[in-house]
Amino acid sequence: MKTIYSFLVIILSPIFSLFAQAPAIEWQKTIGGEAGDNLISLKQAEDGGYILGGSSDSDISGDKSENHMGVLDFWMVKVDSMGAVQWENTIGGSGFDRFWSLQLTDDEGFILIGDSNSNISGDKTENCIGSGDYWIMKLNAAGVIQWQNTIGGDNYELAFSGQQTSDGGYIVGGYSDSDLSADKTENSFGDTDYWVLKLDASGEIQWQKTIGGSDSDYFRSLQQTADGGYILGGFSMSNASGLKTENSLGGVDYWVVKLSANGDIQWQNTIGGNKDDYLQLIIQTTDGGFFLGGQSNSNISGDKTENSKGGADYWVVKLN
Repeated sequence: MKTIYSFLVIILSPIFSLFAQAPAIEWQKTIGGEAGDNLISLKQAEDGGYILGGSSDSDISGDKSENHMGVLDFWMVKVDSMGAVQWENTIGGSGFDRFWSLQLTDDEGFILIGDSNSNISGDKTENCIGSGDYWIMKLNAAGVIQWQNTIGGDNYELAFSGQQTSDGGYIVGGYSDSDLSADKTENSFGDTDYWVLKLDASGEIQWQKTIGGSDSDYFRSLQQTADGGYILGGFSMSNASGLKTENSLGGVDYWVVKLSANGDIQWQNTIGGNKDDYLQLIIQTTDGGFFLGGQSNSNISGDKTENSKGGADYWVVKLN
């Protein structure tokens, strides 16, 4: 019996250890007002706390100290390392202002990326240009607006992602269906195109690039790369046309585009199966390649080497 008991201890101990490794909750915090508050993006701040960004239509109530200004506003919340609210800021105009992402800046502030159809009102200092525009904003470490820029053409633009660049400026990406008008210097190639902007440290446009084919191309994610250029990711319905060099493999495909530091296309890749594949995120990896993440409905076909496990699945792809 002792031998059997010892054997079972030896066999089962690693299993018990495996289950024991699940992390315990250290703390949690519910933060909101009386209506809808939707967290979209968060980062750990330089002081060990956290910056939370999302959208809100709550008035003064709960943790909200300001009424909402329009249909929907940005809502930024800074908490300390234990989750206690240090400050919060409701930012918006009289219309619809939708937050999408944030990144830290080298002065311990934050760059905010979103879209807006508000005219001058509330915190908005420029009228809407089309039916919706990029709304890019820089906050200092205390959450105070340092500058903002409403950027768009005569139709609709939606900004998804951005970051501070190595020269102290900013790179911003989203999609546009505007032709040459207002801030747009190139016509649309199709329904919607990737629209990438390089901004200086004050948020003014240095260069821009409209990238697309004859159908719909939806930008989702970008990152500055080790060579000073940029990697862009999204999904496309376009065949070879415009700046697109490959036909669609299915209904919707991953579309990855590499730009130089000046915004010139260096290479691109259409990746997918015979159904719909939606790229959501792209990052550069330590070996200089790229890691793509999204969802796929495709079975084995095109670039896809495994069948769907049911409905839509995670589909991760590593590029060299």
